[in-house]
Amino acid sequence: MTISTSRQLLLRIVVLAVVCATAAGCASDIGAPDTSGGSQMRYYGGPKSPMWRAPAEN
Repeated sequence: MTISTSRQLLLRIVVLAVVCATAAGCASDIGAPDTSGGSQMRYYGGPKSPMWRAPAEN
């Protein structure tokens, strides 16, 4: 094998791996249905007010 043939083979393998990874990602998005009950956003906690205080007026 020459160097250019080896590079072409390596490039084909990399391209094939990228195509397979992309297809697997798309298939996983299609797989499970959304059972969260709609498109409402969920609140997971955290501060309900800003972490900073407004500067005191003089």
